[in-house]
Amino acid sequence: MAADAEAGDRHAHATRGLAAEYSARAGAYARSWAPVIHPFARRLLGALPLDSARRVLDLGCGTGELLRDLGAAAPGACLIGADRAEGMVRLAAGSASYPLLVTDAQSLALRAECIDVAILAFMLFHVPDPASALREVRRVLRPNAWVGITAWGADPGTPGAAIWTEELDACGAAADPRDPAVMAHDRMNTPEKLAQLAGEAGFAPPRIWSESHAHAWTLDGLCAMQATNGAPSRRLVALPEDVRARCCERVRCRMAALPDGELVHRMEVLYAVARRPG
Repeated sequence: MAADAEAGDRHAHATRGLAAEYSARAGAYARSWAPVIHPFARRLLGALPLDSARRVLDLGCGTGELLRDLGAAAPGACLIGADRAEGMVRLAAGSASYPLLVTDAQSLALRAECIDVAILAFMLFHVPDPASALREVRRVLRPNAWVGITAWGADPGTPGAAIWTEELDACGAAADPRDPAVMAHDRMNTPEKLAQLAGEAGFAPPRIWSESHAHAWTLDGLCAMQATNGAPSRRLVALPEDVRARCCERVRCRMAALPDGELVHRMEVLYAVARRPG
């Protein structure tokens, strides 16, 4: 029991830290990373019965990009956006006319059996206990309602990640401060793992498929994204400003010398749709 309580405290601390991180970086996220993953997430919508849905939940809505697509796909539905990061929700509120909640995926501030479709786009791997979050989603879904999930499959990481690591190490930057508990990609990076999570949460066997995607970065866009989002930015922030600037410039110079095609980020996205049994 004591071990369970200790793990729960650690997971709560990790979740608060992640929410604070995303809140602080909401503007940078909306500018440089949300536009990259938004087209991938949007491809999930056609596999869900949105046209007949009365209430749709975008859990982990971030800065709200997918809500606009959901409004078009589910014109008769009440849309609800929810995210743990208050700063992300605040930014989403500036461009959306939908109810928005700041709530934890493992303890949703929603009554039972009130949702027809729930979308979890690129967020489940940020939950310390993904199966617990899916059970909570199952709780708020009506009988025979649906959940849709996107997660990363095979992903080598953004181009130049090794360059960043070498230069940050050379500058004496501290290790990535993010708690591994909220980086659970390896718990759902294959169809088999996703299916197992869905089964543990009480969903019917899901339909799962994968798609290969690519994003061609510009040099400036990639360097700006990595300096404000992701592991390099988290390590950069503790460096003195002048050291940080020199590190970023060295990384940029090295990336500029990469062969053609090396700035293309190629990744696999997993898609899953599952029904809550009646």
